[in-house]
Amino acid sequence: MKELVSMSINLHIFFVALTFVLAVINLLIVKNCNDYIKMTKRVELFAPLYYLSLSVVIFTGSVVLAVFKFHFKHSVYLMLLISLVIIIGAFKANRLFKMTRVKNIPSQDRYREFAYKKYLLDGVLIAVTAGISTLLN
Repeated sequence: MKELVSMSINLHIFFVALTFVLAVINLLIVKNCNDYIKMTKRVELFAPLYYLSLSVVIFTGSVVLAVFKFHFKHSVYLMLLISLVIIIGAFKANRLFKMTRVKNIPSQDRYREFAYKKYLLDGVLIAVTAGISTLLN
């Protein structure tokens, strides 16, 4: 049982770090890529990896929570809230991305600005949550 707990916590920490790195990569892609078509192709490559990593974080977190008999602490509530904020931001970014047209420069700028803010916020939230949950546990 101790091995399961240890492995689940280590996997959770690894995928939190991976999710943070992928958020930073997406942030750099959105910020530094001037050509909209190249940016969208790169974001379409890394975004599924980012959300897959986020889903693994949520899954491993639920496994760890089940092992601890669903004993909710403040850090668990914080992690759930941050996951929800990231998922809602992903839905909004996807909707904005679908409405963006190739020839429409203002819609491209709106998407680029929203995606930049979203990935910046995701990275900050992940880092702050990891720091706070480390201090609380």
